[in-house]
Amino acid sequence: MSEKEKLNNSDIRLDEEKLANGLVSRGLMTNEEVKKHAPDGTLGAEGYLKKLSSVGLLTKAQAERAQLDLTLLVGQQIPGYVMLEKLGQGAMGVVYKALQTRLNRHVAIKLLKGKKTNDAGFFAQLEREARLAAKLSHNNIVQAIDIGSAGKFHYFVMELIDGKTIQDEMKAGKKRYEEKEAVEIILQIAQALDHASKRGLVHRDIKPANIVMTSDGIAKLADLGMARENTDEATNTREKGMIIGTPNYIAPEQVQGKSDIDTRADIYSLGGTLYHMVTGQPPFVGNTVMEVLKMHEKAELVPPDHLNDSLSAGLGEVVEMMMAKDRNMRYGSPEALIKDLECLINDMPPKLARQKMSSSLAALSEGEEEHDHIHEAELPQWVMITLASLGTLLFISLVVNIVLIMRR
Repeated sequence: MSEKEKLNNSDIRLDEEKLANGLVSRGLMTNEEVKKHAPDGTLGAEGYLKKLSSVGLLTKAQAERAQLDLTLLVGQQIPGYVMLEKLGQGAMGVVYKALQTRLNRHVAIKLLKGKKTNDAGFFAQLEREARLAAKLSHNNIVQAIDIGSAGKFHYFVMELIDGKTIQDEMKAGKKRYEEKEAVEIILQIAQALDHASKRGLVHRDIKPANIVMTSDGIAKLADLGMARENTDEATNTREKGMIIGTPNYIAPEQVQGKSDIDTRADIYSLGGTLYHMVTGQPPFVGNTVMEVLKMHEKAELVPPDHLNDSLSAGLGEVVEMMMAKDRNMRYGSPEALIKDLECLINDMPPKLARQKMSSSLAALSEGEEEHDHIHEAELPQWVMITLASLGTLLFISLVVNIVLIMRR
């Protein structure tokens, strides 16, 4: 056998061994079973997988799942981590459950996928997400752990949450949340936004799919892929005019492509999430994405208690203030929102939302009175004289007619 053939055989056997180690780490095989059918460098990873299935060490379903992850199983592993299973994927990457070997704890690892693996721009975006996440340390935010590259893999390691997203729960049949449960969840995310806002960050993609509930009932805000710093002028300039966010929950100013997006946009989206949780549907439903976006800009919001009559008037007031079209009419900060959410939890009326409503009604009333006075004052003097003369002539005519009738 030539030296070249020996090297090729060695590479093939290495791939088989990596596959075997990956299957053992996932609990699909034991080391004893691997010894009985040890890799020999003749089959390659795919052939070795078929052999393990044919001898009954893997079920058909297990072999099919392993086949899907074959590249990951035989590729260069990330030092210090053992990949266990795929959790999901998004537009940019795939998320895996992994074991951090030195600390013996489970973590989540996001890997760039497909062609994005070789794109420096996407790695910069992943790195930016990790850097922003690392600025935050809060019980209601998924924590960043590590960022790096290993061979062709670019990865972001984060806290693994044992739970489901709000979106998962709603898809699984939980159409509506009880008011108090929903408010308690939204309160936790408002506290996360308060933490982020005070550190100059805007999330820009608050939605049910980015809120994860742990088995202990703790709400965690996830995915900072669209987040940015308020002071990031370069990003502001680059993204000016772009629509960034999820259509069902996006704030009007995001639809308009404004560059000065701040925490009030997150409050709007959080209001849209609360609306969906308690009514069973998004705030605006249209036939196309563009129709929904226009509705966020222009359409009047149907009060949530019109769709679910078990909701309190106070919750409706809070949601409507969170989702005001004019961001100056919303809560100015997550901290202000938290105060009203705590009022709802304690069965009290929301102070700030009610004050805002009272002020708006008073201003409207004063405006109508002023409008009436203006119209009265705007009548010219000659018009007043003419009207008075006509009135006098009509009165005289009426008296003359009455006298004539009586004489007859």
